[in-house]
Amino acid sequence: SEQMIMSSDMLDKKCALDYVVDALQYYISIQNAQEIEKKYAQAAITVNPEQDTKVYAVVKSEIKEVMKLSNEYFDIRHNEYLNKAKQKREALDDLQFIEYLYNRVYSLLYLLRLKAKREKLITEKKER
Repeated sequence: SEQMIMSSDMLDKKCALDYVVDALQYYISIQNAQEIEKKYAQAAITVNPEQDTKVYAVVKSEIKEVMKLSNEYFDIRHNEYLNKAKQKREALDDLQFIEYLYNRVYSLLYLLRLKAKREKLITEKKER
C-alpha cells in the first residue's frame, strides 16, 4: 500500500486506502470482546492500559472516528451501498484527501502494531 499511495493514479490511491482500512478493521476484529465499542476499547488498551489517561481516550476516539469515516461517510470499498442511516456514502475523488485519510489510518494502525508487538515481547520475557 505504501507504493500505491505514492502513485498519481486514483485507483492505486483508493486501493491503498482500502488496504490500510481493511488491516485496521482486521486488527479491531481480533480484539477479545463481543461488542464493537468494547473492541475499540481493547485496541486502545494496547497503546495505554490506563483507561483514565488522555492517551487512551485519544486513541479510542481516533479508532472510533476512523471507523465512522470508512463505514459511514465515504465509499472506500468502491461500492455505493447505503450506510446504517440509509444515506448514500460519498465517493472519494480527491487525491490529496485520499492521501490524508490513508496517512491518518496508517499512523493509527502503525501505533497499534508497535504497541502490540512491544506488549507481546514484554509478556514473552516475563514468561521466561
